[in-house]
This record gives sequence, structure tokens and C-alpha cells, in this order.
Amino acid sequence: MSDQPLACGPGRGADICPTLDECHGVLRDLLPRGRAWDAARREGTTLWRFWRALAHLFQFINARICAASEEFFCSTANETRDGWLIEYGLPDACDPFPDLCTKVAAIGGTRCDYYAAVAARAGWAISCDEGSDGCGTMAGCGKAGPAKAGRRPGPSQLRIIIHLDESPSYQAPTVPRAQAGCIKAGQRLSCGPNVSPVICLIERVVHAHLNVTYEVAA
Repeated sequence: MSDQPLACGPGRGADICPTLDECHGVLRDLLPRGRAWDAARREGTTLWRFWRALAHLFQFINARICAASEEFFCSTANETRDGWLIEYGLPDACDPFPDLCTKVAAIGGTRCDYYAAVAARAGWAISCDEGSDGCGTMAGCGKAGPAKAGRRPGPSQLRIIIHLDESPSYQAPTVPRAQAGCIKAGQRLSCGPNVSPVICLIERVVHAHLNVTYEVAA
């Protein structure tokens, strides 16, 4: 049998996948020596055909073992690809990593720039405000009782601003929003910009303990 070089990563690497002739040769090499067994090495004899038949079985088994090694990596998986997709919840139109191997390699993040990068890949422009720059209650906005001096939002608060003008994936509604004095009888009412795709996207990567609020900036 021919040796294959060691290799790391997807592929057979150091595994040896013998051919039919190689399997046949190994089986014959295991036989005892002597004139009684020489016929096993002469093509067409009964002994030769007997071990050839067994070689077919060994070659088939080795081929299946070699094929199984390809299923250990998303880039080469074929027979078990459906299982990979089920395991990683794909296909999913709302998933930020629609490609299987991209999702396998994703390690996630906790910072706003990571969320912005995920949204940008899907054609949405967002920015984040963790509320760390807040300080107390603004003059004229405080309510008696609940206001506390120097109070800031808790660490689990996250505000995400969606910038529609900078988002190529945003599709503006075809029906204009009603304005005072402009609405007509029977006119369809628009519900405003639909940003549910980007919200669905962010909800898949943002940490579950965060209390996220979304705002739209035209």
C-alpha cells in the first residue's frame, strides 16, 4: 500500500484508503509460504479468485471508512450534511450566519462593534448606546419620587439605533404615512418603516440577559 503524507485539517490526511489490488495483495501476503499456496499469487486460479472476492469486501469497508472521515468537517461533509444543518439550525432566513461553515466558525462577541458588523453583513447600519454616558435626570424631565441623583442605566441595558438612510437592505413602505390634514377617506395607512429583519438578526447574537430597545433614525 502507498503511504500518504501527514496532514492537518479537513481531508483524509494520514489515513490510507487502499485500492482493490492493494487489499488483494495484503491478504495474499498473510498466507503461509510454500508450494501449496503459490496458486493464490497466480491470476485466475481458484485460490486467487477466492482471495480476490474477499478483497472486494475489505476494499469496500476501507472506502466507507475513508468517506466517513470527510463527514467530520463542514467543508467536506456530504452524506451527513442534512444533520449538520439541523444541528446548527439552518437554513434560517433570520440567521446572521446563513453559511454552514461560517456559523461553525463563529465565536460571537459582546461589544457594540460586533453587533454592528453582523448587521452590516446583512445590509443594515446600526449603532449602539449602552447608556454609560447618562448621569442623573435632566432638568425638567425628572419625576418626583423615582429620580435619583447620578443614576445611570444598569449594565444590562442596550439601545440600538437603526440608520435607515445608510441601510441598503431597508425597503421603504410604498404607502406614505398619514399626516395631519393630508389623509383622505379610504386611504391605506402605513405602519412606518419595517425594521423587523434587522431586529430578528440582532436577537440571534445579542446576549439573552440584555434588555434591548430599538430606535429608528432616518
